[in-house]
Amino acid sequence: MVTLNKDLIDRLKSSIQFFDDFTDDELIAFLKLMKTEQYLEDAAIFKEFEEGDTMYIILKGEVKIHRRMGKKNGIDQDTILAKLNAGECFGEIGLIDRRARSASATAVTKTLLFTISHDTLFKVSINQNYSRLTAKLYRNFSKMLARRLRESNDKLVDLSFKAQDKSELKS
Repeated sequence: MVTLNKDLIDRLKSSIQFFDDFTDDELIAFLKLMKTEQYLEDAAIFKEFEEGDTMYIILKGEVKIHRRMGKKNGIDQDTILAKLNAGECFGEIGLIDRRARSASATAVTKTLLFTISHDTLFKVSINQNYSRLTAKLYRNFSKMLARRLRESNDKLVDLSFKAQDKSELKS
């Protein structure tokens, strides 16, 4: 259980970009909607292809996001898409579209997470008392997804150049 106090609120606002424009009252209201979950080292948080409807915010620990790339000698081969630390979010796509997860998430170390489900977010979004908070949430989701899309585009360009360089070396 996490106790909400001024120190925690200030730390969350300064360390989690998703919350940096929230007022203290908005952040407290949002955090009261969230649940906490703990995972031991190497524990699966969710697996690729499972239905997802929850977003996670790392309070403590490290999480790897990884995806299956096939089998080699009968053993599943994964590629790590990202390693995330305290203050970072993941699972936001499942929160919004409630479809199968595109990757797996595994705790690298003992990890403490805040979670919010699609159903909770929906209840908040239709409540007029939370209209300002809802607008900030969706704007911040959009900003986070746009940032990640730009990062993915940059990685794709890098991979394209590396592949082009390899093909030129073979010629």
